[in-house]
Amino acid sequence: PSPSPCKESMGSRYARCIGRNVTRVVDGDTVDVSGGLRIRLVLVDAPELSEVGGPEAKTYLESMCLSASALIDEDDFQVGDDPYGRVLAVVYCAGTNANAAMISAGRAETYYSFCSDSEFGNEAWTGCSSPPPPPPGNCDAAYPDVCIPSPPPDLDCADIPYRRFRVLPPDPHRFDGDMDGIGCESG
Repeated sequence: PSPSPCKESMGSRYARCIGRNVTRVVDGDTVDVSGGLRIRLVLVDAPELSEVGGPEAKTYLESMCLSASALIDEDDFQVGDDPYGRVLAVVYCAGTNANAAMISAGRAETYYSFCSDSEFGNEAWTGCSSPPPPPPGNCDAAYPDVCIPSPPPDLDCADIPYRRFRVLPPDPHRFDGDMDGIGCESG
């Protein structure tokens, strides 16, 4: 048998390594492929369609992937972890790593909150080995990947737009109730 074109499985024998055609580009970090699968480009955080740069990110991903043959390399460490039922993967459209292309073209950023959760976190294209840029403005250092001001006032998860972000001690707003280093994990 020929060797797998996907990165060697490191954590899960259930991770997919499949070829499919891209049937739709949902936005700058999500595609639909034949067989009814929705794929989330792992470690890629593109602006939402309603945000500045969102439509351009989608157009860029469309130019690379729409109607292309794609190799889907599911993240071995995150099989079944997406709360929206998407497959978290690196997508190679016509041989090009779409995840890397989105970041290097400036159409998306590295999704730093998940660097340590991903089998791809050590790869150079992700930018995970570099510290994330500091958030702009008056931001508390306990929340290095998002900009949340220090108290007062004391904020709750319902008061902020961020979910599943990195939290460092002392966590002045107490966003990380279970103390696992991730804030506002639900809702």
